[in-house]
This record gives sequence, C-alpha cells and structure tokens, in this order.
Amino acid sequence: MNTIPDFSNIPPLYGTEQIPTANKIIYRKWIHPFAPGFIWLMTEYDPASQIAFGWVCLSDPACAEWGYFYLPELIENGAMVDRSFKPCRLGDTLSSA
Repeated sequence: MNTIPDFSNIPPLYGTEQIPTANKIIYRKWIHPFAPGFIWLMTEYDPASQIAFGWVCLSDPACAEWGYFYLPELIENGAMVDRSFKPCRLGDTLSSA
C-alpha cells in the first residue's frame, strides 16, 4: 500500500510565494507508473489537509501549470513518490523531468 511519507521538511502552503519560480525548491516528485509524463512536483504542503502545491504536468509540458493537489486522491489513483528523486530547484528539475 502506498502511504504518504514524512513531508515535515516541506514549506507550508504559501511559504514560497516570495521565491522566484526558477529558484523554488521541488521537495518531492510524484509519478504515475502507468501514465508516462504525468508528474506532480511539490513545493509546499499542508499536513492537516494533505493538500500540496506545485508544478503539475499531465503529459504535455506546454500545458503544465502550478496548482494544488490532494495527496490521498493521487495515491487512490495509483500515483507514487519517486523515491530516487532528490530535492532541487525547479529549473534543474524541469531539465531532467
């Protein structure tokens, strides 16, 4: 069973608003094993509501956008944390996503 890991090091919602987009740190990368190109890059997280904020790409980078996502819903639909991912700046992440 895929459970929500410890995200205690991730800033709270709205905690990175003053950081320029390219310099935002991506703390976790969520992927879907049966949907190549579907990625959710977490920059902020609220443990009480289990809502995250970050960059979301649903297979077409030209249509990717910033938004909120509900972690239990991701898990329920088969998404999982990419355990090989190491936190880095958004600009660095996008070049390797």
